[in-house]
Amino acid sequence: MLFIHGTGVRAPGYAQALGAVRAGLSGARPDVTVAECDWGSALGSYLRADGASIPGYEPGEPAVKPLPRDEERARWALLYADPDAELLLFALAGQQATAPFLPGALPAGRQLWAWAAELDRAEPVRAAWAAAGLDSGPAGAVAALLASDGFRRACDAADGAGAAGLARLTGRALAARALAGHPGGPGAVPPAARDAMAAAVVDQLGGEERGLGDALGRALGASARLLERAGGSRFVVGRRSRISEHSLGFAGDILSYLVRGQAVRAYVAELARRLEPPVVLLGHSLGGIVAFDLLAGDGGTPPEVAQLVTVGSQAPLLYELDALPSRPYGTGLPAAFPAWLNVYDRRDLLSFVGAGLFGPRVRDVEVDNGQPVSAAHSAYWTNRHLYEVLAQELPG
Repeated sequence: MLFIHGTGVRAPGYAQALGAVRAGLSGARPDVTVAECDWGSALGSYLRADGASIPGYEPGEPAVKPLPRDEERARWALLYADPDAELLLFALAGQQATAPFLPGALPAGRQLWAWAAELDRAEPVRAAWAAAGLDSGPAGAVAALLASDGFRRACDAADGAGAAGLARLTGRALAARALAGHPGGPGAVPPAARDAMAAAVVDQLGGEERGLGDALGRALGASARLLERAGGSRFVVGRRSRISEHSLGFAGDILSYLVRGQAVRAYVAELARRLEPPVVLLGHSLGGIVAFDLLAGDGGTPPEVAQLVTVGSQAPLLYELDALPSRPYGTGLPAAFPAWLNVYDRRDLLSFVGAGLFGPRVRDVEVDNGQPVSAAHSAYWTNRHLYEVLAQELPG
């Protein structure tokens, strides 16, 4: 299998993704070797098939139907954007309540702060960080938490109103802060590992007290859903430089491929020729477009390629928009085009389906990466279901 990355991917992000794919397949299909293809380093169109490339699309209906755990995903989307968001909402809610005075007792907020200062030395927390692939440990995230205005204000509020629920919010804030520095982004860590990070922190902070309160719970859910829908205009404007750097890296690969796509395809074809048949091309995002164009173009399918697997790819959409270099809209797939497996997640807004365009010659398989919209596109490689699908679908 030749793993072809998507747009904007560079080392060490590609090396990490390659390692995740190799590890995931080693248990499901140990007979498959995953080879490196770090090639690293589209306008005005309309939906010619009335949205056939969009999962679940029906005229007049939402393009993405609600999925379970939407509120939890939305809360994590909020935390990925601002790890202090829930703590600040806790502080605001805490200003409206007063805890009973207990003579001689350390105020709840100060007690939690003292415990938090020891988190980087707690072995269960260090183990949870290591299990999530964060080998540097929690020290950096803990230091940033202790220096944050959100945590200070939340602890101050807990002194007056009690700390019910604050341990859980602190665990989530610390996990989100740590994942922000992950080389592959927050989506590179499975939700279960992320939740285990937060749970380890909660245990070290004295366990979880329920009782966040209906008002705070509603505020958290509403704020998270608003950010997930609107993108948070103040947040975006205030961080335009950083966002522009990321978006330029994202768009740069696309523009480069449009200008020099033949060279990229030739590079992939040469690497495929060096591998022992049968060869599978595994393309993520723009990598799926590269692989599709190689197999559907004038040169035809290289004889050693037995299957195309696209993951979170825009090839079906670009075909419908008549924007693919290799295949004008309406021409369908070449007769010699290999078996095509197309994997998508409805939460990944950069993934599309092909059966409505190409019929049974493409097999669309839906997976759930367990991440909010903002992180779903990069989360396939930590999803066990993906490897279960590949184990069944790859040639023997």
